[in-house]
Amino acid sequence: MPSLNIAIIGAGPAGSTLAHLLLKSEHDISVSVFEREVSLDARGQGGTLDLHTNTGLLALKEAGLYDEFLKHARFDGEAVVLADKHMKRYINLSGGDPNQSRGRPEIDRKNLREILLSGLPQGTVKWGHKLERINTTNFPDNPKESALEFEHTSLNGFDLIVGADGASSRMRSLLSDEKPFFSGVGCIRLSIDNAEKAVPEIYARVNRGTFFGFSDRKGLIAQQMGDGSISITAMITKSSTDWIKQYPWNGTDVPSIKSHLLSEFDDWDPLYKEWIEACDISPWIANLDMLPVGHKWTHRPGLTLIGDSAHLATPFAGEGVNLGMADALYLAKAITKYAASSSPSHTLSSHVKAFEEDMFVRATRMQDMTYNMMRLMLFEHNAPQATVAPWLCWIADSTLSSVVTPFAHVAIYGYYWYFDMWYRFWGKA
Repeated sequence: MPSLNIAIIGAGPAGSTLAHLLLKSEHDISVSVFEREVSLDARGQGGTLDLHTNTGLLALKEAGLYDEFLKHARFDGEAVVLADKHMKRYINLSGGDPNQSRGRPEIDRKNLREILLSGLPQGTVKWGHKLERINTTNFPDNPKESALEFEHTSLNGFDLIVGADGASSRMRSLLSDEKPFFSGVGCIRLSIDNAEKAVPEIYARVNRGTFFGFSDRKGLIAQQMGDGSISITAMITKSSTDWIKQYPWNGTDVPSIKSHLLSEFDDWDPLYKEWIEACDISPWIANLDMLPVGHKWTHRPGLTLIGDSAHLATPFAGEGVNLGMADALYLAKAITKYAASSSPSHTLSSHVKAFEEDMFVRATRMQDMTYNMMRLMLFEHNAPQATVAPWLCWIADSTLSSVVTPFAHVAIYGYYWYFDMWYRFWGKA
């Protein structure tokens, strides 16, 4: 089998995982990763991620990076509380150690990217390569003639070009007419630096994990970060993207944004407002966008998409990065299976097409799940009291076998019926 030349657009978790897996192969596969940022530290890398056993963690193990991951993983970061605006708790799970893990250890996005990128051979990632367009004049007859056109150079000769360039993918338009649209949720994130010393009560309440507060079509989320800070994220339902114009955009006006948030959460428990008042790090403000549930495209030889480029979704199921890394794992398997084949009837295109068909099924399940988890907590009346049971049922459906899930549903609804009765008569649960 002749050598393969693979181009990956984007050095995020999906793209860099794919590069690792292909370079680890025993076959003659050349890999180039083109990244628009000039370096790993060119911008902030966002919050913390929980990686899951059968997706993100499996991909790291296959890439030989799991031991390095363990140096940064926070198994105590699995602690989860879900409460309403009065601090009434509906879920209260403690963290643990690797032997007691629920299979969702946390890691800061920055640390994950460092693990994935530092292990690649020098020169694999071409930094500062912002893709302007892909010239597909000769598609589909000769995919290797399609040119990657960057600001200062143009390259061709690739057997496969993989779009892993995220929510604002330049490659997506070559395969699909769909564009991301506003989910109806706006997001404002601030942080509390050195939280254990600065705000010990808040630090103890978060318990090195994540505390979710939902009520009134709003959410306030506190999440422990690996650098000792606590990320405070407000999620507010909005009818259009114009809401952003209400907020100062100089990136440093923390007091003004805190004032807006204190007004938004005016009737919430004072403990939530203490979270906002304690924030001291410049904000990140954004809309949460998504692609339609079930997004797919007609296969084109020489091109494919993975990660957010293929199936952008909101973060409410915690599956986005995991699905992207699983995409990388299964696409690498498809490419190496072709590389190992001696049958003339096997083409790279046929293997990639089979990968895409499988990805569409996996992605639709995830998109449906995260959409419904968002809907139940931010768009339904009387959340979380009326919605926590179906919310947990979505999680059960994604993690348990179809034989077990009916019993899990009965147990979940039974527990919360008892929970409501107990709280109604005794005032606490």
